Amino acid sequence: MRLLFFSLLLCIPFLASSQINQTDANGLRQGKWQKKYPNGRLMYEGEFKDGEPVGNWTRYHTGGQVKAKIEYDEKSDSAFVQLFDNRGKKVAQGTYIDEKKEGKWTFFSDNVKFSEEQYVNDKKHGTSRKFYPSGEVMEEAEWENGRQEGKYQVFFKNGKPYMQCKFSNGKRNGLCLSYFKNGRLEMEAHYKNNLRHDDWKFYSDSGELLYTLKYDEGVLLNPEVRDSIGNQEIKNLEQGRQNIPDPEKFMQDPSEYMRQMQMGR
Repeated sequence: MRLLFFSLLLCIPFLASSQINQTDANGLRQGKWQKKYPNGRLMYEGEFKDGEPVGNWTRYHTGGQVKAKIEYDEKSDSAFVQLFDNRGKKVAQGTYIDEKKEGKWTFFSDNVKFSEEQYVNDKKHGTSRKFYPSGEVMEEAEWENGRQEGKYQVFFKNGKPYMQCKFSNGKRNGLCLSYFKNGRLEMEAHYKNNLRHDDWKFYSDSGELLYTLKYDEGVLLNPEVRDSIGNQEIKNLEQGRQNIPDPEKFMQDPSEYMRQMQMGR
């Protein structure tokens, strides 16, 4: 009897493994499936029904940490996905339809919400937002079919505007304004196809016009104005700007700009 019981125990692992990675008579994958890395750790595990993934799936990093959790909708071709880094911290979550991003996607940094983006057919479409670590909205941008279009705004943590610009055809065009924390205008600028254009006016935090630079599609027309700046107040302003990234750089990486700006003010 003991020998028979021992023999049955030996068969259990074999029977369990025989139920994994199965195909039916038509060659369609059915039931539980797994795949492993060369180091023996799981790469993914989940279930198939008639060749299609169903239910909950898990993918892993080579070190064994969870890389992705996927929930397939049995009534559609959509799947809700959560992505994790190799430290186990969530980096993104959102929905795929036919393997393309759709609807709202949320991105995280150290498990804190960093940004939200809207997608249609795998392209940004609608309002995207970035957030301060404490949760306040830092940036809002409008997208249309994968291209930045319309109003673009950046905010101080107290919700007051820092910068307001417009985009057309994916490029900065027209008036661009930036403000001091006290709400006064700091800079009044113009762009044409991403190039500095027309008058750029700079103000003090008390509202005084300090100087005006004139541009023609990126070319400075009055360099003597900048060269002749001798006013100590203006010198101090320019010196202070070394601690605050140039608005041109800011437009390329607004998140980094605002972090540096908060440290510098």
